[in-house]
Amino acid sequence: MRLKAALHAACGKICEQLQTQSNVTVDKQVVAAIGDVTFQQIETFCQDLDAFSKHGKRMTINVDDVRLLCRRNPGLLDKLDDFQRSLKPMKATSRSTSSRSNISSRYDDHNVDITVVESSSDMDDIN
Repeated sequence: MRLKAALHAACGKICEQLQTQSNVTVDKQVVAAIGDVTFQQIETFCQDLDAFSKHGKRMTINVDDVRLLCRRNPGLLDKLDDFQRSLKPMKATSRSTSSRSNISSRYDDHNVDITVVESSSDMDDIN
């Protein structure tokens, strides 16, 4: 529930910014609907990414899976490619280094937070 509440709060802040920047009023029910639709879309993305990695016989979701997810949105795919090119190349690390520290060292400069959900039962815990 915390994740869903945080998403609704973020949608509310974005709508508040929109209201202050323009003469548009956004009803609270609209904000709630945007939050719900966004949460449902994120759940679908997670399921798709999991399916793509399993189809590739992998336990890890990689950039190609995310690119496949974005295939119907060329603008987003271009932004993803630009972002990937902007990342500093990962330094070679030994196998004894944890994968989480590799992810953190690669993405910390870009303010990217990555949370891995292992299974649908973990997703239920987040709700």
